Amino acid sequence: MSSLSNPTDPHCQPLQTDWQNPQAAPGMHTVEGQHLNIGIGVFRRGQHSEVPPQPQGEEVATVLEGMFLVEAAGERYELSPGEGIIIPPNEPRRWTCQSERGALYRVITRLDQLPPVEESVS
Repeated sequence: MSSLSNPTDPHCQPLQTDWQNPQAAPGMHTVEGQHLNIGIGVFRRGQHSEVPPQPQGEEVATVLEGMFLVEAAGERYELSPGEGIIIPPNEPRRWTCQSERGALYRVITRLDQLPPVEESVS
């Protein structure tokens, strides 16, 4: 049996959210793994998610619904559904919902839990 079909496998955790429901409450719904944090956030106009400068990993994110202003690594971007961004490690980031409702899919590496880098032998 593969881990994808086994809900008791600790390496395969479902993300419990009904973000597509228009009545879904705002907030982040996350699953934290050993090396990654994965989440879907639901926002209302003007709500934001802000991460101050701190040791944090690279973030890969895409807008699922709505419009967002992203401020990261000293730059500003306006993203719409289907658009995404890669934010380098250790950069402050702020997401602000610009539409009545918005949803984000975010994956952030955990710098504190990354496996050690093996040195190449020449």
